[in-house]
Amino acid sequence: MNYTELPNDLKLYIINFFPINHKECSIYQTSIDNYKNKKYLFLDKKHSEKYCTNKNFKEIVDSRNLLIYSIDLRNENIVDISMLNNIHTLYLSFCKNITDVSKLGNIHTLYLSGCHNITDVSMLDKVHTLYLSCCKNITDVSKLGNVHTLYLSGCNNITDVSKLGNVHNLHLSCCKNITDVSMLGNVHTLNLSWSENVRELGNLCNVYSLNLSYCNNITDLDVSKLGNVHNLNLSGCKYITDISKLGNVHTLNLSRCDNISDVSMLGNIHTLNLKCCNKINDVSMLGNIYSLNLSQCDGIIDISMLGNVHILNLSFCKNIKNIKNLNNVQSLIL
Repeated sequence: MNYTELPNDLKLYIINFFPINHKECSIYQTSIDNYKNKKYLFLDKKHSEKYCTNKNFKEIVDSRNLLIYSIDLRNENIVDISMLNNIHTLYLSFCKNITDVSKLGNIHTLYLSGCHNITDVSMLDKVHTLYLSCCKNITDVSKLGNVHTLYLSGCNNITDVSKLGNVHNLHLSCCKNITDVSMLGNVHTLNLSWSENVRELGNLCNVYSLNLSYCNNITDLDVSKLGNVHNLNLSGCKYITDISKLGNVHTLNLSRCDNISDVSMLGNIHTLNLKCCNKINDVSMLGNIYSLNLSQCDGIIDISMLGNVHILNLSFCKNIKNIKNLNNVQSLIL
C-alpha cells in the first residue's frame, strides 16, 4: 500500500516518524502496516536507497522501533549490503557491484537476479524464496537444497542440480548445461523449459507441475513415463509423435508439437492446448474436455462432437466452416 492510499490518521502517524513536511510526505511511496502488534515499514526504491546511504534517515527509522519489511535497491550501485541482513524482502536484482552475499542468509525473500559478480551462494541455504536468475558466474548450488522456491533460470554455468531434490518450486529454464535431472523427482513444481540437454526424465513422473517446453531432445520414450504428472507443458517439443500415455494428465500443453497427429486417447484431460498442431485432423474424441484450445489447427474441419466442451478456442482455424452444434459451449473463441 502506498502512502497516498492510507487513511488520514495513518498518514499523520507516518509524518511523525519522518522530519519532512506534509508536501514532501505526500510523494513518499512509503507505508507502515501493523502485523501481530509490530509495526512494519515498507520502503520503495527511492527511500530504500536513502535508508542505506543517509545516516540520519536510517537513525530516525531505527529509533522508532519499526521493522523494515521490504527494501528495493534494484539497479543501484550499492556494494556493502551487510546491514540489510534482517529485512524480510530484499530487492537487489541487477546490482552488479555486489559480490558478497554471505550476510543475507536470514532474508525470507531475496532477489539477486542479474547480479553477475556473485559466485558464492552457499550461505543462502535458509532463504525461503531466492531469485538467482541470470547470475552467470554461479556454478555451485549444492547448498541450496532447503530453499523453498528457487529461481536459477539462465544460469548456464550450473551443471549439477542433484542436491536440489527437496526444493518445492524450482526454475531451471534456459540452463543449457544441465543434463542429469534424475534426482529432482520430489520437486513439486519444476520448470526446465528451453533446457534442451536434459536427459533421463523417467524419474520426474511424480512431479506435480512440469514444464519441458522447447526441450527438443525429448523423445516418445521420455513422454511415455510422464503420465502421472498433473500439469505438463510440452509445447514446442517438435520431435514428439506418441502421446498415448498422457491420458490421465489434468492440464496438458502440446502447442506447436508439429508431429502429433493422434489425440484420440486424450478425451479425459481437463485442459488441453493443441494450438498449431497442424497434423491433427480428428478431434471427435475430445468432446468431454473442459477447456480445449485448437487455435491455428489448419487440419481440423469437423468439430461437431465438441458441443459439450466448456471453453473452446477455434481462432484462426481457417478450414472450420460449420459451428452449428456448439450452442452449449459456454465460451467460444472464433
